[in-house]
Amino acid sequence: MAGLIAVPATAQAAPANGDYNGSCGSGYGVVDSLDISGYGRVFLTWNKTSGYNCVVTQKYGANDEGELYTMTAWIERTADHYKEEDKDLYHRYAGPVYANGRGTCINWGGYVDPAPTGSSQYNSHCG
Repeated sequence: MAGLIAVPATAQAAPANGDYNGSCGSGYGVVDSLDISGYGRVFLTWNKTSGYNCVVTQKYGANDEGELYTMTAWIERTADHYKEEDKDLYHRYAGPVYANGRGTCINWGGYVDPAPTGSSQYNSHCG
């Protein structure tokens, strides 16, 4: 009987060009993204089957072995102001955070240290 050997994953840098990392899960596709002052990018994704939006903030060029950075990913439904936010110290990305986007518009955004300000959109991607 063959045994399984666990091999540790190698640390991978976040894409310098800001490609989405897929952390929202299967079925989610990028519908929008915003640059965060050249330090990172916040992504809004959508799952047509579930009706959920997801937001992830990624730091450009970061990896698991580097510094920790304050990062935020947030999403809010305009219909009832339900909000989810992930704000903490991370190596590569903050989130994912989710909200059902059917029948409402979405407010969303993110922040990456040391950017002077975050990036966000309000009343967007109405479903």
